[in-house]
Parts: sequence; structure tokens; C-alpha cells
Amino acid sequence: MANPTYQESLSFGGPDHPQGQEVIPFESGTLKILLHGSLVIWVKKAENLPDMESFRKHVGHAIAKLPGTRRKNIISSPYVTISLSNAVIGRTFVMSSTENPVWEQHFDVPVAHYASRVNFVVKHSDVFGSKTIGFVGISAQQLYSGIKVEGTFPILDTTSGKSCMPGAVLSLSIQYTAIEKMAFYNRGVGLDPDHQGVPGTYFPVRKGGKVTLYQDAHVPDGCLPNFKLDGGLKYEHGNCWQDIFDAISQARRLIYIAGWSLHPKVRLLRNNNGSSDSTLGDLLKTKSQEGVKVLLLVWDDPTSIKGIKMKISFNIYPFQSSSFKPNLDMEVSSVHLSFSICRPKQDIVFLPSF
Repeated sequence: MANPTYQESLSFGGPDHPQGQEVIPFESGTLKILLHGSLVIWVKKAENLPDMESFRKHVGHAIAKLPGTRRKNIISSPYVTISLSNAVIGRTFVMSSTENPVWEQHFDVPVAHYASRVNFVVKHSDVFGSKTIGFVGISAQQLYSGIKVEGTFPILDTTSGKSCMPGAVLSLSIQYTAIEKMAFYNRGVGLDPDHQGVPGTYFPVRKGGKVTLYQDAHVPDGCLPNFKLDGGLKYEHGNCWQDIFDAISQARRLIYIAGWSLHPKVRLLRNNNGSSDSTLGDLLKTKSQEGVKVLLLVWDDPTSIKGIKMKISFNIYPFQSSSFKPNLDMEVSSVHLSFSICRPKQDIVFLPSF
């Protein structure tokens, strides 16, 4: 645990929208070994974290303009991410307004990564995303033997490799179990009498599940080769947008759409000249008028907040069509700007959240 392993600049995407990767530029020269099995981790607490006064001076003037924000919301709101081979495999809750947070959070993470260490990165969270406070690195070689590593470790600065602040520490425990020692994975799902399904999940094993594979969102007829299945059956290529159109058209009670963005002007059905009479927005309006409840959970980025001006452009379409969201009233319910349920006309319900 000696060298600095992590670097991050101010970024969009706090704990509510985890970043899938964390760059660890200093690990290339370190021996990497395969951790294939499970990591059982406890992130317990941190003590004597530095305050974020300097960070407040950098962006506090912009945050102060947001309704409902207070000074205390932007000083020392720490959380911890756990990363392995640049991939984030876990993160704790945000503890607001404290320099001595207590998490006591447990993680049981299946892993299959070549890595030199497991990194616990302590961060400060706010509306704009996160800022790194420091890190603790646990050697993969130390974990490979299966011995439980437990204790209180100094939080190191990512640039100098020295303590980020005198007395700043993180308490944790971590233990690795190789897959060869995990009977469940050796026997397979459903064959282990002690586990009728995947451990740690809410739902048991069920039969009759179905997965539909698609080559692309829209594939013209005849452009893909034919495949023969067992028994002389012919494989039927899926048409994603056609299936979505049919599912929405045939809905009687509920339509629920969740994703990065919603482009209401997209046309799901396309003939030879690429046109169709109905857009996705028109289809959802029609179903809403028929009495079907339409729920949309759509990402919205911080730059779209009224009062914040940034020279950043995203090629997405969150709520692009004003005619598609008449009288859309939103209420900011927390510092992370998770909006409450809004009910515009035609009973189309938007749940924007980030």
C-alpha cells in the first residue's frame, strides 16, 4: 500500500449515478494477479477527514443559487467507492455534513479481475458530482491467500502518496475467497441444496424464462442470414422496434420506460422509404388517453438545471419536445436533485432523477 493509485478531476456523476470506471494510472508497473471468486468487504468508518472549504470556494457560488441548498450541504459529505482493475465494484452511502462518517456497510462482490490492489477511494459528494479526498489501497497479493485483512488505514493523497491530512483514517475489512472454494459455483445454479438460486438475490430460480436477442434496433427484412435450429426449426430474427411498438400498442394497464434519454420524435415503424405516421411520443399520448398509465424514468444532467450555465453539450434528448410535456411541474426534494413524481396533463408521469 505505498504508491498513489488513483487520480480524478471534478466530474459529473456522483453516487446516485455511479461511474463505471475509475482511472488508476500508476498500476501498470505493479504485478497483477487474477482475483476470481468473491470479495467480502466491510467499510466501517472514517475519521478526521479534511473539510471541503477550498472546494466550496471553487463551486459554491453556483450551488448557492440552487433552491433549497444550504452551506452545510457542500462541506464534508463523504462516501467511499471500491474499485478493482479500474472498475467500480461498490460504493457506500453519502454521509452529509460530517468529517467522521460511520457507514458500517457490507459488500459481497463476485470478481474476475486481474489487479494489483483493491482501492478504497474516499470522495466528497455534491450537486456537481464528486471530488477525491484520498484513498486506501490493499494489495491483491496480500488478499490472494484468503486471510482477512482488517484494520484502520491512513487515507493517502492521490498525488503525493502521503497522508491527505494528519489523523485521516479509514476503517475496513476485506477477505477474498477463490472460486475453487465456493461450492455453489462448482455445482451450478439450482444444484446446490443450500442455495435454491443465486445467493444474495431477492428472487428464487424460476423456469420458463425467455431472452430475445436483437441484431440491431431496426433490421430490414431479408438482410440477415437464415439459421437452422435443432429439429429442423428456422431461427426467427427479432425486430426490436417492431416488438416495442407492439408491446406499447397492446398495453392495457401500464407502460414503464426507463433509460438515458427519451426522444419522442423517433419512429418505431419504418417502411421502405424510412417514414411512418406515428412517433413514440404520439403513441404514448394515445395510450395515455386510453387510460393506460405511462411512467417514464429519464436521466437529466446537472447542466439542464435552471440557473446553471455551462459550456457543455450532450447528444441526448431529455424531454426535448415541449408539446410532449405540457405543464410539467417539478419539485427539488434533495441536494442531489432527485425530483418527485410529477403529473402533467394526459396522465403521463415523468420521474426525472440524477
